[in-house]
Amino acid sequence: MSLPVPACPPDTELPDAIVRKTVLVIDDDITHRAVICRVADRAGFAAIGAETVEDAELLLGSHQFDCVTLDISLGARSGYDVLKALAKLGFDKPVLIVSGLDVAACRDAAEAARRLALDAVDPLQKPIDPAALRVRLDAARRRPGHIAV
Repeated sequence: MSLPVPACPPDTELPDAIVRKTVLVIDDDITHRAVICRVADRAGFAAIGAETVEDAELLLGSHQFDCVTLDISLGARSGYDVLKALAKLGFDKPVLIVSGLDVAACRDAAEAARRLALDAVDPLQKPIDPAALRVRLDAARRRPGHIAV
C-alpha cells in the first residue's frame, strides 16, 4: 500500500489567512496525480493524493474532503468501487471523473455517480487539459453549499 501524502506543496498565491478547501485526488498514475494536485492547488484547494482504492477508502474514512477527483481505471479495483464507497458515506460534495477512458465511458461513469446520488460534475478525459480542469475545480468550489474561497 502506498502512503497517501499531499502531492504538491501549497502555492504561495493564497494568503495564509484563507482556509483552503481540500480535494482528494485518486489516480494510480503519479504524473496525472501530480498534475491534478498542482491545478487543484492553484484553484484554491489543498490536495491530497491517493494511488489505490484502498488508500482512497482509508482517507475517506478518516478525513473530510470538499471535492474528489477520480480516475476510473485504478488497477485491480476500479473507480466504481470508490463511487460506491462515497455513496455509502453519504458524500455530498462534488465528484469529478478524470479518466483516460473514451468520452462515452467518462459520461457513463459520471452518470453512474449521479445514480448513486453523488454530486458528479462534467467529466474530463486524459490527457488532462489544465485549463479545463481548473474551470471544473473552480465551479466545484462554488457549488451551492460550498463557500467560495
